[in-house]
Parts: sequence; structure tokens; C-alpha cells
Amino acid sequence: MQLIEHYLSIQGEGLHPGKLTYFVRFARCNLSCTWCDSTYTFGKGDEISFAAVSNAILASKARFVCLTGGEPLLHTEDCVRLIRHFADMHFDIETGGALDIVPVQFPNSSVIMDWKLKHSGMNHRMKEEYLARLRPETDLLKFVTTGTEDEKAEMTALIERTEKLGFPISVQPVWGTEPQKLTEWALSLKNPRLQVNLQIHKLIWGPVKTGV
Repeated sequence: MQLIEHYLSIQGEGLHPGKLTYFVRFARCNLSCTWCDSTYTFGKGDEISFAAVSNAILASKARFVCLTGGEPLLHTEDCVRLIRHFADMHFDIETGGALDIVPVQFPNSSVIMDWKLKHSGMNHRMKEEYLARLRPETDLLKFVTTGTEDEKAEMTALIERTEKLGFPISVQPVWGTEPQKLTEWALSLKNPRLQVNLQIHKLIWGPVKTGV
């Protein structure tokens, strides 16, 4: 497997914040967002065996595994192998909205789709037909936002268009921006699909890698 790193930490966002989680960070990305905090993942990484990673996951005692990157769905075969191998663990797959999510949707997995808004420079790469593939009971759509009025209007429009699909939505401020006004805006929508995530791993350790 082509990895940047793998390590034990806590999940800082998404569906399971605070949970002991083993992170498997895949190399390479098909996008290049203006606010990306993981540009160090864009290289080819290191070749690490499946056995080495699976043994490390077992030794960690974590019940949650996060497949992230870069873009893990550039390595779909490896992702599927891990998910199937650890059928008694739960997997979060952190991906953008440009690649098909169906191959990694299993009963023990959740897709966290990071939908790129226009300020990211990658909105034109998003494929709206993939939104209909998100499962209301297990998956999550995520917006990373600076909270401008234009971005609020952009998010509101997509929230309204997908209301009948029912999947939950996370609103996450770009690190270093003020979360209060964004949270108040989310509250004003009175939409039970919405949650606000603040990247608690960065609140604890700062904007650095969090392996322990």
C-alpha cells in the first residue's frame, strides 16, 4: 500500500469525534484545494505491506479506523481489502466528491464526502450524482468553509436540493477562522441534518500531525 503514514490518535471530526481511531493515510490526491492542510500527502509515499498495517491496527486496540489521505479512493482495492479484513471494526473513508463511493460502502463503513465549495478552487470537479449515493443512516456530507455570505448561500442551496436524500451534513470552519458566526448561521437554519465540527485534534495539538 502506498501510504504517507499510519498511526493511532483520536478522531477529531466527522461522525465519531473523540473516538480512539487508527488512521491510515494514503498517498496522492486528485484535487488541490486552496485551503488544503494535507499537502504533504501529495507525493508517492512509502510502500507499506498490508500485513504491517493490519498488525498495527490490531495492536492499537482501536475499534475505529479512518482511511484518509490524500485521496483514499485512488487506492480503492486496498481500502476494500482492509474493510473486509476487519469486519468487526468500523471504517470512516474521508473522500472528496469527485470519485465513486459505491465500492467502499459496506455495512461496517461510513463515507465522509468532503464537498468542495467554490473557494476551494475544486468545485468544478465535484459530481453531484454521487450525492444520491450517500446513505442517510451511515454516511456524511462535509462542507469546509470560511463562512462568507457567498459560501453560506452555496451551502444553503445544496442543503435544500438534497433535503429528500436525508443524509447528515457537517459544517466545518477552515482552521483559523471564527467558528461562532458559522455556528449561529447553522443554528438559524433549524435543520436537524446539520452538525458543526471544529477539528478537536487541532484544538488539542495545534495544526500538526497528531500521531502518537
